[in-house]
Amino acid sequence: MTKKLINYSGWGIVLAASLYFIYNNALHYFSFSAGSYGTYFWPHAPWLLVHIIGGMTALILGPFQFIAAIRKKYPTVHRTMGKIYLCSIAVAGSASLYISVSRIIIDKELAYGSGLAGLGFAWLLTSGMAYWAIRCRNFTQHREWMVRSFVVTCAFTSFRLIDKILVSQFHMDPAASGNLMAWACWAFPLLVTEAFLQGIKIKRGSRAMAATLSHKD
Repeated sequence: MTKKLINYSGWGIVLAASLYFIYNNALHYFSFSAGSYGTYFWPHAPWLLVHIIGGMTALILGPFQFIAAIRKKYPTVHRTMGKIYLCSIAVAGSASLYISVSRIIIDKELAYGSGLAGLGFAWLLTSGMAYWAIRCRNFTQHREWMVRSFVVTCAFTSFRLIDKILVSQFHMDPAASGNLMAWACWAFPLLVTEAFLQGIKIKRGSRAMAATLSHKD
């Protein structure tokens, strides 16, 4: 019971943080005007709006994919939400890649654009692997790739949060902060996640080996 409560509380916090991020950083883009987007984003406004809608959908649905009660008691709901989640990422990730490549080619923003392109590619790759795994009915790999996928989905939230802290609290140049976070918002969390997932496998493998050796003795 305690473990389940902690699990629900944790996902509740993630969902609340996602909704807070959407309210403060995304909703104003639905007022489709140059004033809402600013001169920097206005040239890519249609693609950015598509990206935002898909990203918002994935960000909201993501936590529900990891709640065991929904997966076990309502498998149809779980599968439907999963399909919407993956389709949203396919659309939003493709839009983000287009914007990123435009930043590199047209605006010559190599560091910022390549970081966001890496983010878009990682988003599509991790989600695509999750889909492939479930199509092969490899549930263990599916869960692991869904974890990686949602970690990348949350990169947009960490980008805005940490970027704001670096600029306001540490007086970092906004351009330099943006270049840094374009890479750090997804690469570092994905690395930590991978270490965590592989650590679980190492621990389980050690237990299995110890059990095998004890039976031989």
